Amino acid sequence: MKKLIYVCLLLIGFSINSYAQKETSWWYFGYNAGLNFNILNDATADDATTVTNMPEPIVGPLSTREGCFTVSTYDGQLLFSSDGSTVYDKNGDIMTNGTGLLGNFSATQSGIVIPRPGSTTEYYVVTVPAVGGTDGLNYSTIDITMSGGLGAVTSKNNIIKSGSVYENIAAVPNSNGKDYWLLHRTLQTFYVWAVTATGIATTPAFTITNSLINTVRYPGEIVVSSDFLKIASFNHSGGQVISAIFNPATGQISNVQVLETGLITYGGTFSPNNKYLYVGVLENTGDLYNITWDNLRAGNSMTYLGKGFVNVKVGLNKRLYGVEVSVNSPETPTKNLSVVMNPDEGGTNIKYFTNYLKNEAAFGLPAFAAGFIRIIPKEQPFACTAHDRTYSVEVDLSGGNAPARLEWYFGDGTARVNQTVTTSQSEYSQKHSYNNSGLYTITVTPYKADGTSLTPITMEANIVDCSLKANRMTRSDLLNSKQLAE
Repeated sequence: MKKLIYVCLLLIGFSINSYAQKETSWWYFGYNAGLNFNILNDATADDATTVTNMPEPIVGPLSTREGCFTVSTYDGQLLFSSDGSTVYDKNGDIMTNGTGLLGNFSATQSGIVIPRPGSTTEYYVVTVPAVGGTDGLNYSTIDITMSGGLGAVTSKNNIIKSGSVYENIAAVPNSNGKDYWLLHRTLQTFYVWAVTATGIATTPAFTITNSLINTVRYPGEIVVSSDFLKIASFNHSGGQVISAIFNPATGQISNVQVLETGLITYGGTFSPNNKYLYVGVLENTGDLYNITWDNLRAGNSMTYLGKGFVNVKVGLNKRLYGVEVSVNSPETPTKNLSVVMNPDEGGTNIKYFTNYLKNEAAFGLPAFAAGFIRIIPKEQPFACTAHDRTYSVEVDLSGGNAPARLEWYFGDGTARVNQTVTTSQSEYSQKHSYNNSGLYTITVTPYKADGTSLTPITMEANIVDCSLKANRMTRSDLLNSKQLAE
């Protein structure tokens, strides 16, 4: 009898501004403050209106004025967080070997997490010191399977760029579907390094310098659009917004332009549709401005929107979130949360929530990589002669590297099967008949619309001849042989 099997695939292409995945579910920042986007509730704004789908305020392990970053799984389970110096596990305890990283809580972006290409369990943690520090850019490696699933830092402080550097960092998926680019600006020069399974290169893949950039002591963040094609860098003391074009296929930055604002530009983000750039300004109680990309490139002035945003980041629900600092001092923290409800339409609808947070925060909000590229099998397919088995298929299409089709190869010499991927469908399956028992490798290769292949995922189909047992409670023949070995 032929053995039937349904193959299961979970395809994840994550982008920070794509919002369907949950790698950015947990935000830890400030002085033990945080937000959990897995739990949404109604909340009453200061104008007495009820706002739905507000993230739950939580207590976090970090105590930081600025730099912070967290990372979660695709389904919203917290993995770890850091202020750039200490890594905390999902329980809020210091991770094994998790101290002594060379980031700094006073760096605008003290670090960022990048999934190690080719691995589903390892991460690179890139750290940035505070301005004036000479520790340079470094990266450490975390294996989340160690210490009973709580993770451990397995290598620490591998140098990328030595000497004095600025306080900004960004990570962007490479168009090859498996690697990343690491972006940074010091003084008037942008640097781009290749991030691969073997590590992060110490020699930049690309650099570009623009003499119009002010060489100030206190620079701001660097951010990337969700389509990975636009870059914005802020000059805190220099009063500038710097923009450029990025090519995720080559890692090249081009057409750097500088907008003089006369404001203390600190941090910001692109709108989900990438039409607008939102800029948090370190003045008053934190002022929020925006500008369309086209106007920014044309050198036009920014538009003032409202108070309460020294920094601003996008949440999973496509809203922008910021913290309102004290009216008495722009560096005095509060528990006040500010929310832009309609960032894709220009950000005119802003809600304020006094004392919304559990603890106080200042201007640091978590830094996230601009995209995670993950293709992960949920189960090891198993089938036997008399027991057909069905496996579900879920394809998440919201990431920047979403495929147009999947090519299935079942490892037994039969023809490859192509399956079209559509934006309206998230469940996929393939039924295949194996004529002989054995261990088969199933390969599923995603392809983009232009024919570019992304990293394939392989899984084993264990096809066995299941014999019937006299004792009906004996089920060992229904187990995967790999499970028995374990």
